[in-house]
Amino acid sequence: TPIKSSAASDVYKRQGYIIYFCSREAFYKKKKALNKKIKEDEIYSNLISNKLELNPVKVDDGIYKFNNQAFNTCVNTNSKFEMFDSLNDYIKNLVADISNAKVSVLVELSKVNLDDYIELKNALISKAKENVLVKFVCDSHIARKTRKTLKQAGVKTYRFSKHNTLGRLYSNLRNMISIDGKIMYMGSLDFTCKQKKSKFEKSYAYMKFNGDIVQSMNVSLYQDVVFAGGKYIEYPEVEQAKYENIRMQFSSNQINTDIELLIINAICLAKKSIQLQLEEFVPTKSIMSLLQYAINSNIEVRLMIPMKSNRFTKYFASRAYAKELALFGANVYLYDGYIRFNAITIDDNHVLTGSYILDKEHINTALQNVVIIEDKHAVEYFNNKFNMCVDNSYRINNAKYMLLREKFFKSVV
Repeated sequence: TPIKSSAASDVYKRQGYIIYFCSREAFYKKKKALNKKIKEDEIYSNLISNKLELNPVKVDDGIYKFNNQAFNTCVNTNSKFEMFDSLNDYIKNLVADISNAKVSVLVELSKVNLDDYIELKNALISKAKENVLVKFVCDSHIARKTRKTLKQAGVKTYRFSKHNTLGRLYSNLRNMISIDGKIMYMGSLDFTCKQKKSKFEKSYAYMKFNGDIVQSMNVSLYQDVVFAGGKYIEYPEVEQAKYENIRMQFSSNQINTDIELLIINAICLAKKSIQLQLEEFVPTKSIMSLLQYAINSNIEVRLMIPMKSNRFTKYFASRAYAKELALFGANVYLYDGYIRFNAITIDDNHVLTGSYILDKEHINTALQNVVIIEDKHAVEYFNNKFNMCVDNSYRINNAKYMLLREKFFKSVV
């Protein structure tokens, strides 16, 4: 006789079908919306192509040459940048530049609670009351009270992605703030209450850009704001200014385009050393195999990941991959705190930084940015930051010992 299923098991089956159906529906809705974004980006780029006055530099360097072909971006020299170690210094400079804005302030953040940054919130409200175009795009949900106060002041708020069933997949992880189309700030303001209250150390790296590089960044930022708001924004005319002769390149991926290729090409061109200081380290097979090949080719590979993270599964998966890399001979460190930036240094010549995440789940599906900087000061800055964090880190010596939960979450991820 057949075994009859209980009523409780039938209820669980129905719940499972409903969850599966809702998640797949959200997945297809996201994919459909972001396919629409690709078409809108093409229209917008054609509209502003006549207004761009870029001065590209012809280079023979492999990293820049490859990216010119893959991402259709150009190398600029008439630019400068400034680094901030402290979050307070970053907020002070940002608020000061916003208070001097005359035309527009565009904010694009992955996740932020403006109530935690009252100075930034008040600066945006005051500028909106002065009839300055202020638009705030966030990938996550904005608190109702905050949205109401911003709306009453004249700040236009938008959510980039309305379907969060699948978490950060097909989401916008760019963190950029443009002021009058002349100044660009880059850095994450995504901090949870647990991180703020934590007594562990936190390592920051924020950047401010001026010059021709801002035009390349504005193209990506304006496209995202137009997509989220549904209205065309006039692209600003940027005055040409003379800055330092530093080679920079900005690359932003679109949906289903490989930012992974950029990192792969940079690793392939390394001759002496590769230094990685990352929030997460869940690499694809190609990146992992290339790092192992670099170690076998007598190239020094140094990796640092944090011991504190918001994502429980990705934390143990990162440790598993890090121990696997240490087994091949890499110098791997676990920083006793939080790391709030990503930086890859190649041969003490180039630095790859930005809002990208070295995670096989999001590296090709989420919207991310990479800035390539060829400057000794930038290289020294990130090298010193790495060396300072080594003093508060644990080096992985016995890589053969791997916890069961690390193996489990590696297989799950």
